[in-house]
Amino acid sequence: MSPLDGRRQPLGVRRPQPDHLRLAKPLDGAGRELLREIEAVEAELKSVHQRARMLPAMTARHGAGERERLVAELKRGRSPRPQWRKTPHTPTTQELRVVDRLRRRVAELPIGPLYGDKLNELELELCMLEALGRERVVRPLSARRFGTGDRPAPSWAGGTLGACAARVLSELPPDPENKTIPARAFRASRCLSGMMVALARSANLEVQVVVDPRLVAGAATGEHTVYIADRMFGAREARRLAVHEVLGHLLAAANGRRQLVRLLEWGTVDAFADQEGVALCLEAAAGLMDNHRLRTLAGRVCATDLMHGGATFGDTALHLVRAEEFAPEDAIALSERAYRGGGVARDVSYLEGYLRVRQAIARGQTDLDELRAGRLSVAAISHVRALGDIGLFVEPHHCPNLARSFFSTSSGTMPDRFPPSDAASLTRLELT
Repeated sequence: MSPLDGRRQPLGVRRPQPDHLRLAKPLDGAGRELLREIEAVEAELKSVHQRARMLPAMTARHGAGERERLVAELKRGRSPRPQWRKTPHTPTTQELRVVDRLRRRVAELPIGPLYGDKLNELELELCMLEALGRERVVRPLSARRFGTGDRPAPSWAGGTLGACAARVLSELPPDPENKTIPARAFRASRCLSGMMVALARSANLEVQVVVDPRLVAGAATGEHTVYIADRMFGAREARRLAVHEVLGHLLAAANGRRQLVRLLEWGTVDAFADQEGVALCLEAAAGLMDNHRLRTLAGRVCATDLMHGGATFGDTALHLVRAEEFAPEDAIALSERAYRGGGVARDVSYLEGYLRVRQAIARGQTDLDELRAGRLSVAAISHVRALGDIGLFVEPHHCPNLARSFFSTSSGTMPDRFPPSDAASLTRLELT
């Protein structure tokens, strides 16, 4: 999960000068002039980005104690009703004016669509910030921004994302594991925080790991810090989170800070979904995409669609336990992610991003190293390559070989066939 829920992170360290970077092409006079224009646009865009990235931070307003109460109610067979604190109003009028002004300005740039699409996305997120807590307003905006199960899935995955999720939940049995790995421990090798530090070190990355009991997700990544929940983890889950956060989000953030164009650091359009897709593909390449993980991704789609369909929080949690066989703790976590902030349900993006990135890689359209050159999306790759043609794209500095990772359980190459009718085939990924 990224960006981090509940915290504002620095936008990144000062960018090095071109002489210290590995540019795709030497930067000529025209490139330097375009860079100056881009920097002027991004100087204004910075405030909009800072405000919009508060969206996930403003949507979880209660602590671990409330979560425990909801789980206890669900275990008793009752319909739990959350008692969240009211989300504060967040006016964004000033930022919306900046978006309008920048939309006209970027239209004149050679790479205008790269910024124009991102401004449209930011505008939706700013509107959601103002609507937090007002269900009738925030939910339609959420459906536009992050999608529902009605979105189409790749043809080989079958129908819509909702249909794909339903097939996963019906065909794959629950696969729980014992929670034996603590968030932190005296011996670093026996806890999740130690695993993350060791994996980051092997990838030549610097990381600080902070244990936070307020997290809904198992982990979340900022610019230089990974936050992990204060609970026990399964052995597979711990390895999966380490790969996801370190080799996925943390590495992309580190490469992004080296880019001359800061939009590639902040995130291009659809980068939220596709960067989650990149991290999930890394999990699959490491042999860690098991039934439980796939069912969790499918459960997120299910909870989102129930919320948009008008079900209450309690109805959704009960359905996940009784019909989909989720543990009460997992059902509450899935429901909380869908209903927070009145219905800021971002979680369809995970399955959507996974399928989209996996398909792009299998078709040879891109690869994981290119997508981790910053916070990039599949849709932005052609624009990013155009930046490279004029000398404004920096080749990724961090490109660790997953096959050499001590978390890898295979050579790093997965089977190249994915039968469209087999839900278990979603665990397969071609990385050649």
